[in-house]
Amino acid sequence: MALLRKEGSIHAIDEKYPDNISDSDKENIEGYALSVIQLSLASNVLCEVSTSTEETTKEL
Repeated sequence: MALLRKEGSIHAIDEKYPDNISDSDKENIEGYALSVIQLSLASNVLCEVSTSTEETTKEL
């Protein structure tokens, strides 16, 4: 959570994006946050969760 907050990607978790943010920026934030979370998981835990890019960060 701290890394997501530091990088400005915490909005992918709470889904409270600023009103003036573009869809492209939202997509980039979502992708970055999803990657950060996946890379933070131990390999045995990562095997238990979906690594699909279709899954939202909040769902993961």
